[in-house]
Amino acid sequence: MCFMSDRNEIIWKGTTNVCPESEHYACIWHLSVNVLKNFNINTEDVKILLFSLAKAYTKQHFETIMGRIDQIDTRIRPYLFDIGYSKWSRAYSNCKSTWTMTSNIAESLNNVNRLARRLPVISLLEFMRVTIQRWIHKHNEEADKTTSNLTKKYDVYLQKSITLSCNMRVIPSTVDLHDVAEGAKKYIVNLNTRMCSCGRFQYYEIPCGHAIVVLRYRKLHEADFCSAFYSLKNFKDAYVIPVEPIPCESTWDIPSYISDPKMMPPGPKRAAGRPKFER
Repeated sequence: MCFMSDRNEIIWKGTTNVCPESEHYACIWHLSVNVLKNFNINTEDVKILLFSLAKAYTKQHFETIMGRIDQIDTRIRPYLFDIGYSKWSRAYSNCKSTWTMTSNIAESLNNVNRLARRLPVISLLEFMRVTIQRWIHKHNEEADKTTSNLTKKYDVYLQKSITLSCNMRVIPSTVDLHDVAEGAKKYIVNLNTRMCSCGRFQYYEIPCGHAIVVLRYRKLHEADFCSAFYSLKNFKDAYVIPVEPIPCESTWDIPSYISDPKMMPPGPKRAAGRPKFER
């Protein structure tokens, strides 16, 4: 398990106290915004290079892209180095964050309940309950329509890898070790450790094109070399418990020890400092 957030100091300290064994990664979108702002750079090319740098699978590819960034501004490398390459790059990460490199999921949830947060607390909770109820039903319907062993997203990735493997050639070395030729380039695939020198196989825990051609050469099934997290069964199990509808409030049987006491809000207390501007 790992955490993904912006580089807010309070969040990083909090997660370290609660889950000291888990890695914490910096959102590359927030990181790119900080770089462009701190060094007064506002070009799309730099932003694309920063994303490519974070997504590089090997240290060699990482250094190649970093060299291109050095040509634009030599101050960026020391800044990224001080943060720690392992905190935001695939090539240096100590934990597989798989497909997640931004805190976009949190931003999406904030956008969903953006208007609901203005409601009274009971209405807010009911809004979230209904929202989650819809989501679980949607995922269950998606699972029922899926016919592959993997969920839709990962099956699409696997099929793309199969297509790419058509133009590759296998040169076996041992039962587990193989050379894979892709044009002028060569890659090493190890079935025992489930690794490929391109970096994708071990990082995503799903066969890349180089691994696919080896698996087909050995007449092995691709799905057996995919992470269990991508299986349709585990996807169904994640949403097996439904959020059940709540009947109309007029039909509720509320005990008197709950309905009789009148809960009043705490007294007002002025916060320190200048009041925040209400946008």
